[in-house]
Amino acid sequence: MALLAEPMEFLDLMPGESATLRVDMLSQGEAVIHPRNVTNRHLRQHMDQRGLTTPPPAGTPISVEVPVLRLFAARLDKPSPSKYFDVSSKTLSADLLARFNEGRNLPMTISITANGVKPTKRYSVEVLG
Repeated sequence: MALLAEPMEFLDLMPGESATLRVDMLSQGEAVIHPRNVTNRHLRQHMDQRGLTTPPPAGTPISVEVPVLRLFAARLDKPSPSKYFDVSSKTLSADLLARFNEGRNLPMTISITANGVKPTKRYSVEVLG
């Protein structure tokens, strides 16, 4: 997949927070992230993506390419200057793609709600129209 054009507008809701979007179009791609709190998973991905056999020295900034679903959408519940929202959550992306691919026509109005906190945060989706 190709890298999506920047700037990135990641959709990251606080626990219990919702966003209502009218999605007009979507695209899939990748984005480069620079994790602040590097986990073993981030380190393994960084090494795999660069063909490294040994990890970089502790404290070395790393970058990881992750799949992203870009929703070209208007936020309906509150004003937002963003013309699109980037989703990096694999479970939310899979949920949204299944809904968009089940034959519904765009535009589609959806409500996304965050449940829980990282790393176990999950999103629920409701189709409103």
